[in-house]
Amino acid sequence: MRLDTEATVGERIAYYRKRQGMTQEVLCGLVGGRTTEWLRQIENGKREVDKLSTIVAVAEALRIPPSALLPGPFRATARRKDSLGTAPNIVPEIEAAMLRYNGISPLIGVPDRMPVSLEHLRVRVERAFTHSQTERWSEMAPLVPDMIADAWHLVHAAENEDQKREASKLQALVYRVTSGMLDRLGEPHLPWVAAERSMHAAQESDDRLLIAGGAWRLAVVLRHAGRLTESTDAPVSAADALRPHLSTPQAYSMYGSLMLKGAVGAATLGDHRAARDYLNEASRAAEEIGDRNDFWLAFGPTNIAIHRVWLALELGDPGQAISESDRVQYDNLPPELSERRTSHLITVAWAHYLRRRDREALDALNLARMAAPEQLLFTGRVHSMLRGMLKRERRSVKGDLRRLADFVGVAA
Repeated sequence: MRLDTEATVGERIAYYRKRQGMTQEVLCGLVGGRTTEWLRQIENGKREVDKLSTIVAVAEALRIPPSALLPGPFRATARRKDSLGTAPNIVPEIEAAMLRYNGISPLIGVPDRMPVSLEHLRVRVERAFTHSQTERWSEMAPLVPDMIADAWHLVHAAENEDQKREASKLQALVYRVTSGMLDRLGEPHLPWVAAERSMHAAQESDDRLLIAGGAWRLAVVLRHAGRLTESTDAPVSAADALRPHLSTPQAYSMYGSLMLKGAVGAATLGDHRAARDYLNEASRAAEEIGDRNDFWLAFGPTNIAIHRVWLALELGDPGQAISESDRVQYDNLPPELSERRTSHLITVAWAHYLRRRDREALDALNLARMAAPEQLLFTGRVHSMLRGMLKRERRSVKGDLRRLADFVGVAA
């Protein structure tokens, strides 16, 4: 038996279990609280692994990294041939720019570039974040190599400390948005490098909120790497450091966003009480400021409601997630926050899918496609849902299902 990129979580569990000569009974005993029938259904594709915490527990029992069991829910490789699938083709150029402008090379020896102003780079950074929040990776990716180079030159050509701090702020944002894009495209290592560089540049800028933003991005990378304890500790510690300085709406936005990341991490670890405590703390911050988009974090009451749906699902209650979704006024989100809208719709689709309500799941996915089509291409959970629905293909959804599967690149 060999694994390919389309192998499901269940197929991956079976592969690593058999490779170690471990029976289903032994693995269930190591995981605890699971029956062999549950595992048999998971490995045969008759049941979904609905929580990351379950994947982490199985990975620990098999003594492998959680990423070995994941095509989803986090990442997938788009198989489309048209312009929507071009973003990964730019990754080698981004990697080359990251290697060339690595933060330690001297200015001598790096190819000369036409100088740019801080304002010129700032406009491009804002455009990149707009592309990020609308999941237009095919438009954003070509911007990244030059932004990395120009940010590096601005930092190293600064004539005084004030100029260097301002340039470092932009460099921190360049690497933060780059890390997010690379993470979405499924790159295994570059998101971590970019997140580390974002944090370093933020520290050089001496900007308290940018440093906290670096911790926010690190938390995402850590979670996707299966480092769940660290992915919880990093944002909570950053929020603790920020708490005495909550004097502006921007500070509340950052603080609340960090608390949301703490809630996500705690829920994945199975710490329900901490997850609710962090979520409640984030809710208090949201009540202070309303819906905002400071530092491109889309924080506010609407994002809190979206996270309540996700947390209900992660805590193992798809019915509660569907009930909570009725309270989310995601249509109130502006068009530039289509990533939040689409992520929410994918979560709602997953909740319906787990309850075998394929029509409702497909309707949610089609709405998500209208909001941010590229997000569906690079979201492993979408691929998993479509493959599962194709296996149990029902007449009532056959045409719509095959059209969406063809769009995403999942073979019928």
